[in-house]
Amino acid sequence: MNKFYKTNLEEQETIINIDYFASKVNLYTCQKTVYDRLIRKIGEPNKTYYTDKKISGASWQIPFEDKKSITQILSRPTLIGQRK
Repeated sequence: MNKFYKTNLEEQETIINIDYFASKVNLYTCQKTVYDRLIRKIGEPNKTYYTDKKISGASWQIPFEDKKSITQILSRPTLIGQRK
């Protein structure tokens, strides 16, 4: 079940939420390229969302103490890639 759901380009998004009260960074994406980069850089997501038995998005929760992972997810190459 490694297939990714085909989401319209207009509906694809990546959301980063910094929760100061809980001391963690919440990250959600439904874009396959960003999902693949995040899997390589910070590992498996905390939650994976499915539509029609295909992956439609994923979310990660990273504590403030994990500075290396936070630095990697906040980098331009991870979030945007080589788009022109």
